[in-house]
Amino acid sequence: MTIQNDIQYIQSLLEGFYPQSFAYGVAGDETSKYGVPPEMQSGEIDDEGWVQWKIIEPRVTIDDVSELEASFKIILPDLFRAYLMAACHLFDQVRSQKYDQQILMTSVPSHNPLGPLRRELTAWQSLIGAGYIPFAEWGDGWGPMCFDDQQRTSGDCRIVWMDHELLIPMGPEKCSERNHVTPLAQPLYASTREFLDDVFRLESDDL
Repeated sequence: MTIQNDIQYIQSLLEGFYPQSFAYGVAGDETSKYGVPPEMQSGEIDDEGWVQWKIIEPRVTIDDVSELEASFKIILPDLFRAYLMAACHLFDQVRSQKYDQQILMTSVPSHNPLGPLRRELTAWQSLIGAGYIPFAEWGDGWGPMCFDDQQRTSGDCRIVWMDHELLIPMGPEKCSERNHVTPLAQPLYASTREFLDDVFRLESDDL
């Protein structure tokens, strides 16, 4: 598939998922680092400061993704690149249908579209040296979900997660060594496509 085909595929997933999702968040303003940016707000802000948000046109280009990859010395799976480039959205909490488990997902907010991914990469940067690329958090922040860069096939990677309670005591140096962290890597998905289908495709949809 070309990158444009991948982008169209992701857009169809997000658009199909949006109507049955809880698309609300705390309203932000032009200066807010977090919250729903004004351009993503749909409707009125309620008395408690919450507002519905909407998916809007993408802000990330392939050059933006390449620059981020170069800064962390990584290469993201092709389909995850497309996910970042497909649209601006705030799907920061999704659920695995396969495992019946919450995932703290990488959102793509219009005011800082690569910010959530950059923060995750920075938080677990030592794992990159071991061949794992962190991009989300399993459960309620139980540990990083990672692309296994050394298990790559046709531009895609398998996905694992590691318990933060086991990683943190090891320290950054050991976390950067594959022989130390691989025993902690718990397999989740064989590919990015399997993962995105699991969390964004409705159960009634044809796979």
